[in-house]
Amino acid sequence: MRLPTLLLSLLTVSALFAQDKMLPMNRGMNPQPDVWDVRYRDLEPQLERQLAETPDSLQTMDELARVYRAQGKYDKALELYLRALQLREAAVGRFGFELVPTLENLARIDQLLKKFPEAEGMLARVIGIRETVQGAEHADLATAYTSLGRLLFVQKKFQAAEPMYLRAIQILEKNFGLTDPKIAPALDSLASAYREETKFAEAEPLLRHSLIVRDIAYGPVHPDVANALDNLASLYYTEKRYTEAQPLYERSLQIWITLVGPDHSVVATSLDNLAVVYAMLKKYPEAEQLYQRALAIRDTEDAFSLHNMALVDEAQNKDKDADALFKRLIATPVKEPGPFLLEYAELLGKMKRPVEAAKMKRQADLLKDKAKSNK
Repeated sequence: MRLPTLLLSLLTVSALFAQDKMLPMNRGMNPQPDVWDVRYRDLEPQLERQLAETPDSLQTMDELARVYRAQGKYDKALELYLRALQLREAAVGRFGFELVPTLENLARIDQLLKKFPEAEGMLARVIGIRETVQGAEHADLATAYTSLGRLLFVQKKFQAAEPMYLRAIQILEKNFGLTDPKIAPALDSLASAYREETKFAEAEPLLRHSLIVRDIAYGPVHPDVANALDNLASLYYTEKRYTEAQPLYERSLQIWITLVGPDHSVVATSLDNLAVVYAMLKKYPEAEQLYQRALAIRDTEDAFSLHNMALVDEAQNKDKDADALFKRLIATPVKEPGPFLLEYAELLGKMKRPVEAAKMKRQADLLKDKAKSNK
């Protein structure tokens, strides 16, 4: 039985830290980034001329650096922000509060350029300045600690990220209380760090707290509540606590259907998540129906849905149906088709079709060899 290989397709992609989902933009709308790209291209030469005329203008430097950053010209943005920092340090010293925005911008650019030690140094300076000027319990410090925690998280320094998130939570609790929704993202972030370290027992109460806070603040039907349900359900899934994950994914699915309608792509992913849990609980007919609904919504071939549905059919000894799904799956463009080909070969062998099984295995082996040679 190969059901443990079922893939749980999380609704989140976003975020590296909390599992928040963004609703896809209406397809009929003009994509805003394209509009801004045009504006930035027009602004760039104007601001460059202004800076040439007034080379010490901090306002022009900041505006031009933002334009460079928006267009992905990070090296140019970095050069300007460093120059602006030098000028500001000359004016107010190394500990002036006026340095904070520039230091924060430098940290963002350094992170984009993967200059992580430099980014850490900038954020540490931000924390030091804010603590000195604003006080150790000021609410803005929570954002600074969270930013440093996320930077450490990106580098997989999960243990180092923990105290940053904990400090952010302490500050937010002192300023707003334990039931204010402002505390929820920090709870999610710390839970993510714990989860990466397989500290599931520590992650669970944080995610439960986050869910309760959002439920009280926003009401039972809200995207943030659905996100929180998904986060907790995903943790339960990881711990193989499928019975506890099921009602959370069921409630999340109903929220998304209420918010965006039954035919939205977000609903399709939510259906996939619940289907995986049903399959792990051996509720195969229910799982199959959900996968079929998800595929119908997408109106396209989705590799993970096809794969999981094929395994569900195989688990029910519906080998012919599984065979048809694997055929659709291998015709679908995917980044790494090798594992799917091997699974299909296994099914074909089980169906007494050794020639086709050998062909699938050869294809998988060729792809594996090609991947090795490209490293």
